Amino acid sequence: MIQLYSNGDCLYATAVARQIKSDYPGCHLTWAVASFCKNIIANNPYVDEILEISSVKKDDVKAFRKFTRDVHRGQFHTTFDRVFTTQIAGVNLAFYDGSIRSNIFRAYPSAIKVPVTPVLNLTVAEMDNVKKFAARFELSDYKHVILFEYAPQSGQLNISKEIAVSIAEKLIERTGIAVVLSSGSKVLSMHKQIIDGSILTLRETAALTHYATFLLGCSSGITWVSTSDAAKLLPMVQLLDAEAKWRNSVLTDFTRFDLPADALIEMYEFNEEKIIECVGLALENFSVAKNKFNQVAPLNFKTTRSIIYNLLCYLEFGAILKHIKVNVEIYGNNFSFYKEVLAGFIIFPFRLFSNFIRKQVLKK
Repeated sequence: MIQLYSNGDCLYATAVARQIKSDYPGCHLTWAVASFCKNIIANNPYVDEILEISSVKKDDVKAFRKFTRDVHRGQFHTTFDRVFTTQIAGVNLAFYDGSIRSNIFRAYPSAIKVPVTPVLNLTVAEMDNVKKFAARFELSDYKHVILFEYAPQSGQLNISKEIAVSIAEKLIERTGIAVVLSSGSKVLSMHKQIIDGSILTLRETAALTHYATFLLGCSSGITWVSTSDAAKLLPMVQLLDAEAKWRNSVLTDFTRFDLPADALIEMYEFNEEKIIECVGLALENFSVAKNKFNQVAPLNFKTTRSIIYNLLCYLEFGAILKHIKVNVEIYGNNFSFYKEVLAGFIIFPFRLFSNFIRKQVLKK
């Protein structure tokens, strides 16, 4: 199975690995994964071998296509009986319909009938480390421990460390609240109640949910690891950018896969004051907060023009038709969608020429 990156996508794909084991009983499953994502599938009971790939950089389409071509043709150092590519790249771009998990599942040729909950098998050492973290910062002393995901790698939100700290400082003005700021960056704070979560790995953050009461997220790795079988699903407020290149609404995902969404609020238009008001009310009465603050993702298909461009670069006309079919099945004959398809064809020669100039001429 080829699913190189990213962490959240790999978590979704653990259900595919589980389905493969169900469809091919007794098979030896090798998962090809990027070096920086290999830990998220470590100890997975449905993966027999991890093939670490460092030669294919993220978003390097040419390298990815060569790698998958070599694997399919048996030109890699190992020959495989079956190869399943779930990575959202190449022809798999055709399956995107506003949901990343849907995209990954569609790339597998059979239906996903196993539970879709991401599989994450933590070690005893990881759980002990989080237990010590919780004791060190006395998390049990607080009525509410808010896990705050910011600086996401998914591109679902652009929020600075300074703004995140400012929000946390206002939240802890309420009695009995601590905020764990989780990202890849260290956070320095003078407040005991604002805790640096960067010292924990993403896997360990899944265990941290058992010591938390609330998630303030942005549909990135921490959000999705909190939905894994190693975590406790928390009431959550998701802060999302309606103009994100690859939109991945948590509410859309939960609805499509019949996951409970009563304790989920999504916000697309907000500022610091509105975030603080929403979280404060949600801690007191979630249903009231949901009625007041939940926002439906505005429908747009801006990603489609980029998908059309990328598929045209490799003359993947069949995949373009597949992309149209997938989205029509979900949204019907939506004029905005067809407009973006047409825009993809129109901008293709200009963008192709611009990229050629940038890569071949200006860099010299």
